Amino acid sequence: MLRMRDVCARTGLTRSAIHHYIREGLLPKPEKTGRNTATYTEEFVRRAQLVKALQENTHLPLAKIRETLDGVPAGTETNIDPERFAGVTRTIADSLRLSSESEIERADLLAMTGLKPFELDALTAARLVESSAHNGTVRYSPLDARIVMAFARIRDAGATAERGFIGGPAIVRAYRHHLTEIARTEAAEMVRMAEALTEIDMDDFMEKTSEPLGDLVAALHRKALVKAVTELLGNGRR
Repeated sequence: MLRMRDVCARTGLTRSAIHHYIREGLLPKPEKTGRNTATYTEEFVRRAQLVKALQENTHLPLAKIRETLDGVPAGTETNIDPERFAGVTRTIADSLRLSSESEIERADLLAMTGLKPFELDALTAARLVESSAHNGTVRYSPLDARIVMAFARIRDAGATAERGFIGGPAIVRAYRHHLTEIARTEAAEMVRMAEALTEIDMDDFMEKTSEPLGDLVAALHRKALVKAVTELLGNGRR
C-alpha cells in the first residue's frame, strides 16, 4: 500500500491534481486510514499514469478521458503501456478527423459546391457543420466540407427548397442523436480492444477499415430506410 507522497513521486502528479481526478471520477476513491490519511494501490498508480498520459498526449477533456478509461476491461490497466495507449488513442482520433487533409476556406467551399451563402449558414445553424476562424478567415474541417459537398450533390439532383425538400428540425435532431449514440458505441468497442490495438500498426489498421466501415454503415442505413419506406407505403401513407 502506498501513501500520497509515493503516488506523487511515481506519477509526477501533484496532490491537488490527484484529488481533482478523484472528484471527477477518473480515479477511484482510496482507502481511508484516518481523517486526513489514505492508502493507495498499484492499480491506482497505473490508472493515474494512464490519465496523465492521455491528457498530455491527446489533450482530451477529462470527461472524455474518463469515458475512455471506463471502457477498458477491469484489471487490465496494469497490462497497458500508458505512452503507447495514448499514442493509439491519438492515432484513432487523428485518422477519424482525416488529419492528412487540409481545412477548406469558406469562399473555396462555396465555389466548389455552388451553394449560396445562406444555404451554408443554414447547415451551420442546424449544427450539421461547424466553422472556425483563423486570422479572420472562416474555414471548415475536411469532414464538415464532405457534409457540405454531399448536401450540394443532393440539392443538384433536384432536392431543392423550391420543390419542398427542406431538412426539418425532426430529421436533423434524429441524425444528430442517433449518429452520436452509434459513435459512442463504436468508440467504446475500440477502447474495449485497446490492448489488442496496441499490438498492431494503427495507421495501417485505420486505412484498411475506414472505407469498409463507412460502406457498412451506409448499407445498414439504406436497408433500414427501404424497410421503413415499404412499411410506410404498406400502411397507406404517402
